[in-house]
Amino acid sequence: MKTYQQKGNNALLIINHRTSKKVILKNVVLLKGNINYTTIYMDNNTKKVIAHPIKFFEAHLETHGFLRVHQTFMVNPNHIKGYNQESRELIMSNGEQAIISRRKEHIGRKFIA
Repeated sequence: MKTYQQKGNNALLIINHRTSKKVILKNVVLLKGNINYTTIYMDNNTKKVIAHPIKFFEAHLETHGFLRVHQTFMVNPNHIKGYNQESRELIMSNGEQAIISRRKEHIGRKFIA
């Protein structure tokens, strides 16, 4: 995984087996981990499945403001639209929902309207 600047936007170049995928970070809504795969949800309702665990992205994306809110979710705070206290879920700009762990519940409280 490499990071580079493209016209003032931070982007990732993810090399995945024999292919590479460019991802502009401001367009990433959330990442959802599933064992050794991570699905990257974009703001245009597209998804990219990468053959790396979510931990592979964690250290790098935290330096760009992303939050690890659950064992399986990492979110871009710029795309958080709301928080459901009963189900402990963040509502994202693309309609997806990300569960918040009990230990990270304080993050969700910041987004109560």
